[in-house]
Amino acid sequence: MSALLVLSDHRIAQETRRAAGVAAAEAEWRRGLRRRVFWLVVKGGATYVGGGILAWGSFALTGDVASIALWGGLLLSNAGPLIFSYAFWMREQGNW
Repeated sequence: MSALLVLSDHRIAQETRRAAGVAAAEAEWRRGLRRRVFWLVVKGGATYVGGGILAWGSFALTGDVASIALWGGLLLSNAGPLIFSYAFWMREQGNW
């Protein structure tokens, strides 16, 4: 075998440790991503439900307060999860 194709035992062990370290870092990153996505879904869901409750609750009100509650609830329930998703995406890309 050519001398270029032979690695020393020390180099093989070093490369094996490096590969194990990279695999461990990737596994940690994936766990962190799952955790971040879970909390994104929880925050978006809570905003959606809160906006729905506010919009439905506005039907029991009268006057300007009812209109404000209705449109505020519709805005929260429809745009809130999108805002959380956008913020998550920007943080993951490192732009925020």
